[in-house]
Amino acid sequence: MKNYIEKWKKKSLFSKITDGFFIIFIVAMLVPTSRTAIMTFVNGIKSKVIQPRVKNEIKVSLASAEYEWQLIDIDGNIVNMSEFKDKVIFINFWATWCGPCIGEMPEIQKFYDKFKDNKDVVFIIASTDDLNTMKNFMNKKDYTFPVYSIQSKIPDKLEHRSIPNSFLIDKSGGIVVHTAGAANWGGNKMEKTVNNLLK
Repeated sequence: MKNYIEKWKKKSLFSKITDGFFIIFIVAMLVPTSRTAIMTFVNGIKSKVIQPRVKNEIKVSLASAEYEWQLIDIDGNIVNMSEFKDKVIFINFWATWCGPCIGEMPEIQKFYDKFKDNKDVVFIIASTDDLNTMKNFMNKKDYTFPVYSIQSKIPDKLEHRSIPNSFLIDKSGGIVVHTAGAANWGGNKMEKTVNNLLK
């Protein structure tokens, strides 16, 4: 221990500060309540930088039967994804307790704001959380994009192992974008991609 203290005293001020931040970060990650806040912050930064990858060649498409996916909107109305067939659909799987999901929400809001008045673009922000939990979250954060509670089996081609997980589907059912983790949905790249899909 004495040797460690002597070595630490010889370090530069910058090195001591970064060591201090690292120790605080490790301790904070051990506390469950602060872990979500840290993950939200880190993924908020990530979502401003990481661009979703658009597929040049569509290899996976939803079959007609896979549009039969039942959801309930935040007001308790039953919705079926088949109602949105022949439209561009953005689907995001999330949860109110998920730090990375919360971190990318401001970018999803920007993305939604760009296309909310276009009837050919649909947003499905889907969760297994109950409606009251989602409603409280949306009111607290002042988000206006539509959120849904998942009521039936997720279509096979939209299955995922982690959240957030997002898909952009073209009018013919082709999966143009599939991204796991937080991403920059509100940037120019996604705006151009959707506009191209609408042509």
